[in-house]
Amino acid sequence: MKKGTLIHYIIGICAAILVLAAAYYINQNPKNLISAGIIILAGSLVAFSQYLIIKNKNKS
Repeated sequence: MKKGTLIHYIIGICAAILVLAAAYYINQNPKNLISAGIIILAGSLVAFSQYLIIKNKNKS
C-alpha cells in the first residue's frame, strides 16, 4: 500500500462511521432530521470522494 493512500482509507472509514452515527441519531431523535440529514449527505459525499481517490491511485 502506498504511503499516501493510507490517509484516504482512514478519512473514508471515518466518514462512513460518521454517517452511521448520524443515522442512529435520527433514529433516536427524529426532531433533528434536518441537521442529521445534512451530516449524512456531507459524510456520504466525503466517503465517495475518498473512494474515487483510492480507486484512481490504485489504478496508476
